[in-house]
Amino acid sequence: MKKLLILVSIFAISTAAFAAPAKATPAHMSGTIQKYDPATQTLTIKHDGSKETTFQINDKSNVMKGKTKADASSLAASTGQSVKVEYVMDGANRIAERIDVAAAHAAAHATPAKTMKKK
Repeated sequence: MKKLLILVSIFAISTAAFAAPAKATPAHMSGTIQKYDPATQTLTIKHDGSKETTFQINDKSNVMKGKTKADASSLAASTGQSVKVEYVMDGANRIAERIDVAAAHAAAHATPAKTMKKK
């Protein structure tokens, strides 16, 4: 009986040791893109007035510009645009899982209307 109890205990402990770790719950942060450094793959956003926060980008990070999937390198040309970052914490690092850059407004790309002259 003692051997059975020891065997069951060892099995329970070993199963718990090899169980997959729980996935971290993603958090969200919104702001404007301050800079993207392609060498270090870091994105810095400004939020809450003057606070800056940096995120690590990796191969699993999804970058979206509007409804279109984009490459992380396109973030360098997106300075000043609104962004929403979904991230998880890995120790002290914020790892970006999804980066949603606001689509450029159609008005910014529209040609100005012609004015009519009075005769």
